[in-house]
Amino acid sequence: MQQLEFDLRLDYERNLKDNLITVAKFAQEQMKQDLYDNGRPLKTVESEQEAYGIAAQQYIKVGGKAKMLKGGMDDFLKLLDADGEVTQVAGTIYNAAIELAQESILMAAQASRILSDLYYQTPKTPMEEYLDAQDLETQEDPEDAEDPEENN
Repeated sequence: MQQLEFDLRLDYERNLKDNLITVAKFAQEQMKQDLYDNGRPLKTVESEQEAYGIAAQQYIKVGGKAKMLKGGMDDFLKLLDADGEVTQVAGTIYNAAIELAQESILMAAQASRILSDLYYQTPKTPMEEYLDAQDLETQEDPEDAEDPEENN
């Protein structure tokens, strides 16, 4: 039995999410390329602890931007009676929201990287690891890898 799911979002909401996914992928590729161009290529995430560290670092940045946005909203509430400063506060809120969106996109890009490196990479079986080690030994010591018939 198949279960159907209805997407009740408005078209612009659906399109916005699709666009944000595209932007997150673009940001990840741009980050990789920029680091590579500067001689610091992005290394593969190798453990859950490293993944947590990356995510926590980005979460702190997002939290800081969210606090800025909250501060702007608090200022807006205080100035509801004063007309002159409302536009300035609205500008501050706009800038804080853009910065929050930017950090959120970068967090999504990092999460995508973590997924790619930890989840989507197929782990090697013990036999594959053994064969890789044997191949490495053969490459390091080519004299031992000579044809055994030559020694007879």
